[in-house]
Amino acid sequence: MAAALAAVELCRELGNSEGFSPLVTGETAPGARDRSGMIDFIRRSAVTYWHQTSTAKMGRDSMSVVDNELKVYGIEGLRIADASIMPRITTGNTMAPCVVIGGRAADLIGISHGLGAQRELVVPFV
Repeated sequence: MAAALAAVELCRELGNSEGFSPLVTGETAPGARDRSGMIDFIRRSAVTYWHQTSTAKMGRDSMSVVDNELKVYGIEGLRIADASIMPRITTGNTMAPCVVIGGRAADLIGISHGLGAQRELVVPFV
């Protein structure tokens, strides 16, 4: 909470600075000036924006959840094919990497059932 308070205070300080004065007409949030009001603001407005990632580590160490075929260790027949296997959040939207992960999962499942990969994965370089 201390780090969040410091961040809100820094943003407020920057927004009220002389350099931003031509761009800012007034403060809309957090409104509160006392510590308890600021904490309440942080608790009400801190959200994830639905881009959760990196919660089911892929690897071979004791902290890993899935292997390189997306299989969950210790649970037969279960794979994870979403952003949770990513080592860290991307700098862009998470949808594109999730599409690639899903495509790879489809190929792995097809191969494991003797169907082979259903398509060739082509990743264009821009």
